[in-house]
Amino acid sequence: MKKPHIEACYAFPGQGSQFPGMGKNIYKHESAKKIFHTGNEILKADLKLDIIDLMFNGPEEKLKETINCQLAILLNNLAYFSVLNQKIECVLTLGHSIGEYSALVASKALSLEDAIKLVKRRAELMSECIPKEKVEKGKTHYMAAVLDDNPNLINLVNEACEENSLYTGVNKGIVRIATINSSSQIVISGNENAVIRAVKHLKEKKKIKKVVYLKVEGPFHSELMRPAAEGMKKALEDKNITINELKIPYIANSTGDFIYKPNKIKESLVEQICGTVKWKKSLEKAIQEGFKTFVESGPGEKQYKLLNRDYKPLNKGLEVLVTKDYI
Repeated sequence: MKKPHIEACYAFPGQGSQFPGMGKNIYKHESAKKIFHTGNEILKADLKLDIIDLMFNGPEEKLKETINCQLAILLNNLAYFSVLNQKIECVLTLGHSIGEYSALVASKALSLEDAIKLVKRRAELMSECIPKEKVEKGKTHYMAAVLDDNPNLINLVNEACEENSLYTGVNKGIVRIATINSSSQIVISGNENAVIRAVKHLKEKKKIKKVVYLKVEGPFHSELMRPAAEGMKKALEDKNITINELKIPYIANSTGDFIYKPNKIKESLVEQICGTVKWKKSLEKAIQEGFKTFVESGPGEKQYKLLNRDYKPLNKGLEVLVTKDYI
């Protein structure tokens, strides 16, 4: 195989990048097909699930379920990687939330099979933490995206979360920052009542331009996921799961910095379940270290759009490759 002549940082997307039909365009590639079928063999045995059929044909509501969504994204991210990496050499990996598992496979710290098993367990544990109260279909208020070009946005959102988290009384509920994607895009998460209070606060008192509730099953990356983090710690300690020394550098969500040692990788994967995804810090770290070319390895264009909109204008020479041009 001819060695790739382009080098790039691979950004692996997370939950929200799924859609019915995902992966169809790369299934023609043998490397991608092999990854999809490996996933199908493992998951059919455990979940009685045909993940390929679900990814290609839906239905969308079933694909959006946490247990299915996270596995579909993992397989797609790595299928894309298997094709892209034949033309674009991977010199750094970053993964957004569940995308971290794809990044670790790409960096040779995890095998595909172990990643599938860990993501399956992660999704199960997170699903178990979703509050059981009845909610109107498609109307959950566990997470919301805060979108504004105010240079002080992070502080404003932090203040709103602190002021609207109540730890006692009938209106008890917490809300916190779940992800910091850029200076103008922040996601909050928590109990529905607290998230609703914070959204109202941001709109009315902070005059934030746009706050949008996300169509997600639960309050991900909040303290409500703590039992899932504890369960994931046990899963990562399983003697049948191996995390190796990295072959390609990797920047972690939990720190926004490089991590190298297997024990630190395990700690980071546990912490990111209920901790803030420091995506802004991660991308800025990569850029500061001299990495100037990025490619999104996965379905959709969420990271491609984010990098072009919020990072390229501020960083001279930054290049964001169009994924479909290399598929």
